[in-house]
Amino acid sequence: MLNVFGVSPRPVAARRISIQCNDTFDGFDTWVLESKIVNHMTGNLGRKSRISIFAITGNGNGVAGFALTKAPVQKAAIKMAKNKAGQRLMYISRCKEHTVLHDFVTQFGTTKIYVKKMHEGYGLVCHRAIKACCEAIGIKDMYAKIEGSINLQHIIKAFFIGLLQQKSYQQLADEKRLHVVEFKSENGNYPEVIASPSKVRKSEEVKSHEILDFTQYVLGGKVILQKKKYPPFYTKHPLYKTKLVKLERLRNFDETRIKLMAEYGALHSFLTEKYPEAKLRPKPKRSESNETEE
Repeated sequence: MLNVFGVSPRPVAARRISIQCNDTFDGFDTWVLESKIVNHMTGNLGRKSRISIFAITGNGNGVAGFALTKAPVQKAAIKMAKNKAGQRLMYISRCKEHTVLHDFVTQFGTTKIYVKKMHEGYGLVCHRAIKACCEAIGIKDMYAKIEGSINLQHIIKAFFIGLLQQKSYQQLADEKRLHVVEFKSENGNYPEVIASPSKVRKSEEVKSHEILDFTQYVLGGKVILQKKKYPPFYTKHPLYKTKLVKLERLRNFDETRIKLMAEYGALHSFLTEKYPEAKLRPKPKRSESNETEE
């Protein structure tokens, strides 16, 4: 018996299936990523057709596997792919159970994938096949950009290669024999040590040309080329320069107002105590008599 969920008239990213068989996978779901008809020539039967199924299975908690199977009938091919993927399960480490450990670049064949770690609530901004893999693994927030061939099987293989080659903070600290320090803007960029090696190198032992930036180190010394953002068309118009001159006096007014309200509780500054006459006075309330006269 085959139960297909989420099937709609338009093309979908993947089909989530559940098959009743002797081998049960508690908590595991299977996604069919690719289903196509393949042909090959035989000596006695001529051109023979089969169904090729590429599927991934996972429990959404860091365990997943994928497989490619072929069979004369689609139902048999799906069942074989599900069972074969269940025999090739792999454990993928995640950061705080919602994203990858760090940024990485991975490649399989001519397919190259740039994966970026994202904050909680960002979502999955990536290829439909990578999104299905993330749902099977349990990754909820991530950004991925594909460069080169978009062969679906190469995409999945390259993505799993990158996930398996990830290193934890402790592994990186032991490898570099240096502390791994994290800076967060929400904490005022206060340094926080998140991993320390058993034996730390001295400052004299650290070479001048050694890579100390975390992102650049995990990317293998590579720098991802960012597309240049071109200015809008109206910035070249003469009236735009006139507008900038008029708004120069009021620029950053809203940001400064919010910052002063958060820091001093009112529109005050460090000069308010020295010059009390500069203190902003509240607006007088309108009395009922004035309202009746009007």
